[in-house]
Amino acid sequence: MASPPSPTASGFTFDDSLWPLLLIHFTGSPTTAELETYLAKRLEYMQRNEPHVLLYDTRNARMLSHAQTQRHVQWMKEHDALRRKTVMASVVVITSPALRLTASAVLHFWPAKTPYFFCANLSEGVRWAADWLQKAGHHVQANLVRQRYASHPGRPPGF
Repeated sequence: MASPPSPTASGFTFDDSLWPLLLIHFTGSPTTAELETYLAKRLEYMQRNEPHVLLYDTRNARMLSHAQTQRHVQWMKEHDALRRKTVMASVVVITSPALRLTASAVLHFWPAKTPYFFCANLSEGVRWAADWLQKAGHHVQANLVRQRYASHPGRPPGF
C-alpha cells in the first residue's frame, strides 16, 4: 500500500507513492541516530517481502563517517538474504566525487547482488528505474513514474 512521502529523519525522506519504486532522498550529514532510523525504515520496506526498485537521490547528501559507513556495510551483510529477495535493482543519483568513491569502496568490499546503476543526473536515474519496473512487469507503475517525472523536470516524483 502506497503512502505519501514521509520524512523519517532530517537526513532521509522516503517516498513509496509509486510502489514498487521506492525513492529515498538523502540530505546533509546524518547523525548516527538518523542512520539507525534510516536502516530500520529500510528493513520495514524489505520485510513487506515485495520486490521493489530503489532510487537513491544523493545530490544533497554529505559523507557518512567511517563508523557510519561500517555500520551500513554491517547492516547490508546482516540483511543480505532479504535484500536479494526484495530489491530488484538500485539506481543512485550521485554527483559528489567523494560520495561516488565511498560507494565504490563499499561495493568493493560488499559487491551488489542485484543490478545497480550510478548516474550523475536525476532524469537518467528515473529512466533507468522505470525501465527496470517495465522489465519486471510493472508496466502501469513504470508509465506513472515516467509521466509524473516528466511533469516535474529536475526533481523526482514526490520531492
